[in-house]
Amino acid sequence: MKVKHCAEIIIGDYQFAESLNQEVLHQLKSAKDIGHTNVKAFHTEWDWLSNNQKIKNFKSFILSEIEKHYQPGARVDGSRDLGKIVSLWGNLYKKGDYAQSHSHKSFDCSFAYFVKAKWYDSPLIFDDSGKRIRPKEGRYVIFPPYLLHSVPKNRYNHERVTLSGNYLLNRNR
Repeated sequence: MKVKHCAEIIIGDYQFAESLNQEVLHQLKSAKDIGHTNVKAFHTEWDWLSNNQKIKNFKSFILSEIEKHYQPGARVDGSRDLGKIVSLWGNLYKKGDYAQSHSHKSFDCSFAYFVKAKWYDSPLIFDDSGKRIRPKEGRYVIFPPYLLHSVPKNRYNHERVTLSGNYLLNRNR
């Protein structure tokens, strides 16, 4: 079986950002911080809001973008294996918070989404290349899971909020 993996960074804007962002910010008020991750900021549970319709719609959109750009389940015989978003969590960065350099190697694709941010807030940095993705509310970034990435310390008093997640190809066929 020949499987294509995420091989490049895809950046785009989610068309239902305003509605999703309002929902995420509302739900964060009652979320619990799991702590002890590479994200040195408020971090929700790994499969956060899995039954929330706006989150389901967003995950479906990200899944369709992964399928469109990478065709990860394409087989030589023309058939397809389907994958799924296996985790999605929220991150809330306050002044001084950051994410240390890390990767998501055990997955087939990863993504980040900017819920609340100013253009001058800490970027998402791909450490090996130095590529910096400036925050923009409603922007998503899909990337190969093996890329080391980090977020510098938040220097401002306002919050920077993101969603992050991982995609895994179903290889049970």
